[in-house]
Amino acid sequence: MRRVPSVRRRGVALSAAVVVLWCVLAPLQVSAEQFTGKVVGLSDGDTLSVLWEGKAVPVRLYGVDVPEKAQAFGTQARLFLSELVFPQPVTVAIRGTDRYGRLVGEVRLPDGRSLNQELVRAGLAWWYRQYAPLDTTLAQLEAEARTAQRGLWADAHPIPPWAWRKQHREPARPPEPVASATPSAEGPIVGNQRSRVYHGPGCPDYDKVSAKNRVTFPNRAAAEQAGYHPAGNCS
Repeated sequence: MRRVPSVRRRGVALSAAVVVLWCVLAPLQVSAEQFTGKVVGLSDGDTLSVLWEGKAVPVRLYGVDVPEKAQAFGTQARLFLSELVFPQPVTVAIRGTDRYGRLVGEVRLPDGRSLNQELVRAGLAWWYRQYAPLDTTLAQLEAEARTAQRGLWADAHPIPPWAWRKQHREPARPPEPVASATPSAEGPIVGNQRSRVYHGPGCPDYDKVSAKNRVTFPNRAAAEQAGYHPAGNCS
């Protein structure tokens, strides 16, 4: 019976040690997941170079995709980004790394605003559904910008950057007959799960969507409700 208090004291001491260890390690974990540094360069509309421990590291903005330089609004997006980040420090909340070795994260301005969200809010970036499917904030901001026809949404059929990049990586094809650009009213809508673009019957790329990426919808409304957008080369 005399050993019970001793056991209890050892248990209390062990618990206290665990608490102290957690208090020491928790701040280290937080500091490893985010850092604050000055923006020293822009690679494009959605990639920054930020100083971290004396070294400029590339940071890809999480959950957004900005039009390429050769696309409409690509230059505007870069200028918008430049005006917001220079010459002040930003805080990067790291989400991971991409296949190019860049950090991927959410960038916060000194006033607390999310740079990622501001680009989408201004209609100068797309919500990158493929990599941030559960980000309801970006989804809502894109829907609001689309309704207000801000930025790139002033175009009736804006082409997503990921679809534009794919088109320009592929060999050029002979021009399609003009008559094929007008879809017929019959037949299902074909969507591309990778690009989130849909094609109606008679559209130039209607039969070119690969089987592994193909998904069909009964009509345009169903496709758009599922988050797909019309192809830019088909009215």
